[in-house]
Amino acid sequence: MNPSTPMKIACTGFVSATAGSVAAANALLLGKLLDRGFEIDFFSKPSFVDPRPIVGAKPGFRFVAVNNTILNFTREKVERIPLVSLAAGVADAFSYSRLVVRRIAEENRHRNYDLCLWLGDYARGSVDLPTVSYAQGPPGTDARSILARYAEIRSLAGAKQALKWRVFARLRLSPLGRPPLSHTDQFIIGSRQSANTLVKLYSVDPNRISVLPYPIDLELFRPLSRPFATGSLRVLWLGRIVPRKRLDIFLNGASLAISKGVDLKLTLIGPSGFIPGYELMIRSFPYRDRLTYHQRVERIQVPGLLSQHDVLAQPSDEENFGSSVAEAQACGLPVIVGQTNGNADYLSVRDIHLADDRPETFAEALAEMAQRKLSGQLSEQKVSRQAAEQNFHIERVTRGLIQILESVDRKR
Repeated sequence: MNPSTPMKIACTGFVSATAGSVAAANALLLGKLLDRGFEIDFFSKPSFVDPRPIVGAKPGFRFVAVNNTILNFTREKVERIPLVSLAAGVADAFSYSRLVVRRIAEENRHRNYDLCLWLGDYARGSVDLPTVSYAQGPPGTDARSILARYAEIRSLAGAKQALKWRVFARLRLSPLGRPPLSHTDQFIIGSRQSANTLVKLYSVDPNRISVLPYPIDLELFRPLSRPFATGSLRVLWLGRIVPRKRLDIFLNGASLAISKGVDLKLTLIGPSGFIPGYELMIRSFPYRDRLTYHQRVERIQVPGLLSQHDVLAQPSDEENFGSSVAEAQACGLPVIVGQTNGNADYLSVRDIHLADDRPETFAEALAEMAQRKLSGQLSEQKVSRQAAEQNFHIERVTRGLIQILESVDRKR
């Protein structure tokens, strides 16, 4: 195929204009590919993912409904029954994935696609097409964090919950729980951190891995004019409360900094994740008057929320690509990221990449940011904004994606 010729693609995955991170980024990419003249047939269960409200009116888009009606109905009926709902959910997901693969193969016989693209997921089966998986990250990141943080989970959620999640984690990391990586010809991953994990833990050939960040809506996420506020360093946490995100580092490090005289105001925004009770560590924070907690905020409100803070902190482990970090940079904020956070690939000189996962190291980073604020260095937003424009602009990421798709197609 001529590299300048748009492709015909069979596509599936996670797409949403209102959801966060991956789904929103995929919505941007889907729209841009269609604008470039690509033909895209999107395969999905309408009740699960339906991008027609976003791109349905664009030339070249076609929606192919995939409905595993019986198992979907069964899952909905038993979703409140413990264990039964889990088994029904697994069966529903498995049957749906197999049906998607079968429908793509059937449509390919008369549509003659150039390749198959999975957005936000790993290919769940083989079709007679080159297949690209633009994945959310390496498999098993949350599972590994459960095993690493087991004692903490047990103290917060209780022995029964901790044991249940340890069993699930081991199952997730076993051959039965891993996605079938052999069905993918080329992986696209958000950071070198994730690429290294695929190579080291899953023996993926480095030549089958491309690194490309997600795009950020730079029109929505932009610096807002505001007077520079003196006083406390206003620190924001924005994301799920699960073991991998390392709320323990955030709270323990902040507590240490405050005890040493650093003037902090903390805002914590994020729903409790899959482990009930894990958010209870917030209650034991010794400086409760310095912390405000809300479970969630609408995506459209995030730029305003960011503008009310001085720095965003994400000390998480094995982070493929933290969209909230990129969004903060787009809004002109410096960020603090964890030792194994893939966003380290895209930092500016204003940002701090933690050397380890010790709370003391995070406390030092907070003290450094507080000192910068006192000296007036945090008022300059341009450097952070430029880093976001250079790395996450939709045109740049789209060009990178097309180059990868073309390279895969040329190997046919």
